[in-house]
Amino acid sequence: MKISILPLNSHAPWGGSEILWSSLARHWHEGGHEVAIGIKDWQPMPDTVLSLEEAGIPLNRYDHGSSLISRIAAEIKRRAGISTPLHPLEKWLRATAPDLMVFSADCMAGRPGIQLAAELGIPYAFIMQANSESWWPFDSSREAMNAAIDQARGSICFVGERNRDLFELQLGRRLPNALIVRNPHAALEMAPLHWPEQSAADTGSSTLRMAFVGRQEPVAKGQDIMFQVLAQPQWRERNWTLTLYGGGAGTQGVKAMAQMLGISDRLTFVPSYSSIQEVWGNSHVLLMASRYEGLPLALAEAMSLGRPAVVTDVADCAILLRDGIDGFVAESPSVSAYAETMERLWQRRSELPQMGANAAQRVREFLPQDPVRTAAQAILAASASI
Repeated sequence: MKISILPLNSHAPWGGSEILWSSLARHWHEGGHEVAIGIKDWQPMPDTVLSLEEAGIPLNRYDHGSSLISRIAAEIKRRAGISTPLHPLEKWLRATAPDLMVFSADCMAGRPGIQLAAELGIPYAFIMQANSESWWPFDSSREAMNAAIDQARGSICFVGERNRDLFELQLGRRLPNALIVRNPHAALEMAPLHWPEQSAADTGSSTLRMAFVGRQEPVAKGQDIMFQVLAQPQWRERNWTLTLYGGGAGTQGVKAMAQMLGISDRLTFVPSYSSIQEVWGNSHVLLMASRYEGLPLALAEAMSLGRPAVVTDVADCAILLRDGIDGFVAESPSVSAYAETMERLWQRRSELPQMGANAAQRVREFLPQDPVRTAAQAILAASASI
């Protein structure tokens, strides 16, 4: 089978959303399928993408740097009935004539891919990596997405059940061809780590070492929520540290926020790290105050390595993590809800080792042993039935 893969992300060259499509590319290639990738010509191109090319998967690079004026002009031509490419890869796809087009994007950003599949008559699989109540579409966008879905043949793949449920509400329709696929994570083959030393946790004399893993982007990850909770008077009197692993375009703003709230002395920023063992070998609990997600890789990794978490009830976080058993779930991504949940964490901190053991067992029961193989088979089976 000829499979063309299009990462439609145009904001950053690499992130958690890129892991599944790149893993699928390698899996299908090794299985004898003819795989090709159409990708924005990032400068520099991530090594993880170049490694696919080195493995024999061709990359078709395109320039997506067209100006706003040129994009508006193209849209005017399209509405006037003048033929114009829907995407820079349209000519390449026409020449390649794949049997299946797979693309990855968030929510309504996948519409160009579905429209392209309809225009070319190619079956598609759209992998939606995240969704949010904040991305509610206007009627024009909703109608355009519904029209594209009706005109094309394919399936929409969600990394979480609640992302699917939300998207159906946003569209005002059920999606009978929807699939649930799970992202692979870095701890799949790893055993839980030994619990870090935390003597006399029940007396409050030890240090609770907390960690955040992800990009420094409050609009998604809610660092502002975490910081406002940790700046409250009761937390100033407690013995804790928070290490934030990961970089991003919001790093300086996150640091400034911590400085303003007076908690900088408790925080450590680690923009890059060599392994997740480095993260969790010395940390007790994961903090995530996300405003939107799919199913966070950082959560699956922490749980797999035997660490509980404090998460918000967004996407599939609270489906994977059981409140009070594997960690704690805040009812919403708000300061008040997260503060209440962090209080429960502190009061039950002596139970964290057992919660970590529960988490390691839970994630192995919840996620497939081989998420990439499972997703690859489901996508190909769905395309064969179209």
